[in-house]
Amino acid sequence: MKKRHLIPLFASFLTIFNISPLTHAASAPYASQLVIHGPQGNLKPGTSVTITAQADGHGSTPQFQFWMESTKGWTLLRNYSTNNTINLGVLPAGSYIIAVYALDPNQLQQGQYSHAAQSSVVLNIGSQVSLSAPSTLLAGQSELLQADATNLISPVYQWWWQNPEGQWKSSGPYQSTPTWNFTPHQSGLYHLIVYAKDPLAPNDAQGAVWSQTVSINVQPISLAYGYFHVSSNSPGHAWYDIQQHASAFNVIAPLWYTYNPTSNNPFSATVSSQSLQTVMAYATSHRLLVWPTIQLTGTFPNGWWASSEPQNLISTLVKTAVQNGYNGYTLDFEGISAAQGPDFTSFVKQLAQALHQAKLTLTVDVMPLPNSAYDYARLAKSADYLDLLAYPEYSTTTPSALAPNPGPTAGAPWVDNAIHLALQTGISPSQLLLGVALYGQSWTYTNQGFQGGEAITSRTIAANLSQQSGQYVWDPTQQALEINTGTLAVAPPAPLSFNPTTFNPLVQNLQFLLNAVLLRYAISHQQTPPALLATDGGYGQDTEKAVAQFQQEFNVDPQNLGTYGPHTAQALQSAIDMYNIGQNMAWDENTESIIDLLTTASTDHLGGMTLWRLGYQSPHFWTQFTGNWPS
Repeated sequence: MKKRHLIPLFASFLTIFNISPLTHAASAPYASQLVIHGPQGNLKPGTSVTITAQADGHGSTPQFQFWMESTKGWTLLRNYSTNNTINLGVLPAGSYIIAVYALDPNQLQQGQYSHAAQSSVVLNIGSQVSLSAPSTLLAGQSELLQADATNLISPVYQWWWQNPEGQWKSSGPYQSTPTWNFTPHQSGLYHLIVYAKDPLAPNDAQGAVWSQTVSINVQPISLAYGYFHVSSNSPGHAWYDIQQHASAFNVIAPLWYTYNPTSNNPFSATVSSQSLQTVMAYATSHRLLVWPTIQLTGTFPNGWWASSEPQNLISTLVKTAVQNGYNGYTLDFEGISAAQGPDFTSFVKQLAQALHQAKLTLTVDVMPLPNSAYDYARLAKSADYLDLLAYPEYSTTTPSALAPNPGPTAGAPWVDNAIHLALQTGISPSQLLLGVALYGQSWTYTNQGFQGGEAITSRTIAANLSQQSGQYVWDPTQQALEINTGTLAVAPPAPLSFNPTTFNPLVQNLQFLLNAVLLRYAISHQQTPPALLATDGGYGQDTEKAVAQFQQEFNVDPQNLGTYGPHTAQALQSAIDMYNIGQNMAWDENTESIIDLLTTASTDHLGGMTLWRLGYQSPHFWTQFTGNWPS
């Protein structure tokens, strides 16, 4: 490990002995090349110390003066004489600086003390320093490390750590404070050492003592949201799952509290005292941190932010956490408008300050950018973590209630972009958690148009696949499962042609079927799946291109590329029959998807991942998910 070079310490001696460094530097002393021989550096107790000085006299015999600094301060051991050796015997345990000055007899007679040559050695006899640190930390979590030095005079400290890549870094110059705030910014194994020395000792290994190496295993956060009600103790419920798989997580975020700004009693608990006490006892015994979630269930009226209500909520949260032994909170305020973004950021700052004073952690849920309601950079300056809820990519309200896009809950390109935009704000990757959904979404399309749309748990999707006819494919681009079930789909009757401004339920069903057929064709022919087509019911350029692609892939109607005619309709129905495409399309991030997302989070050195929510996962989830970070 490369340390900094020795820094001059003699300016301090010049001050002690009332010597002007400028005068000394301007004159060439008659006594020069002063060297000290004898033991120095770290010595075992019981070592006998004899110091011998040697200097060039330039024609005369130099005289030597010996000083020693100890816990009693500076002591003159022997005034100027020709005796160049001093026997200190066995010194008590402690740190000492032996300073030697050499003068020509003529200079001594004339009182020219500022011309003295000078040198010193450091003795650390039985001096030690130890380091107290936890064996594990969470990525992005700060820990105040403690050093304890003995047998040193007014010790100063310098900390060194080796990151998982093997690089050594220092805390900076030596400092008098025996504590240091260590914040690891990625998961992995860290090694730490603390150095201690006398303030006047040189900055090298000979002048300092050092601790044994301490290792800290920094773990990524593995957090599970869930209701954690002890009355629900069966498969598919968070309390059951955490008891079966506690080792896969280090944090739970129980959905125990809601906040409705327009209610007479805005802060509400949804957990019984029995559940709270039982879950807290279990979490403590299994070393699980508990960050209950505060969910926003209403909207903020005008004037709320400037009222006394924010402070009331902050006081309530701190009091509740201290009373129940929580380790922090997760703030899930998803209904913030862009106009309220600055007020929300200010509220988070005040909440974080209050929680930190009570040694509690704050995690803030944020929506993917661009979203002006969430100022990532400023929120990260206050909160400990930001939980990026990178879901749902498609929902039952986009692009419209009539025409939601069928697609993944959190496709890989969507998630990658969400992470990229978040890190572009300058926040530390270790502060960003990747929120992962344990549910899929289902759409139903017929020639009458879109007839429904719902979120559906991965557990339910797995059960449906085992009971219903249909089939599924793995989309390597989206890294998600696309499933077709239900009654066999019916191709829309022809003709259909270019008309982007008019909604047509037949076109909407065509768009849905083209997505399903072209995906399966690409996978079966080892091709990259095409981008998903919006099911907006308008026959625009994208739909025209998708029809043309279908016609080319299936060798049909080459004279009318992009136009949906009878031959194309017949070929589409044949493809529907061949691929067994039902009217219901669902997308799900299955276990393989979750592992892929975990790898993405690890590659980007994020602080961890969160699962929404425990109980939603399929029974097969635990065959691969252990909470371990990919190496």
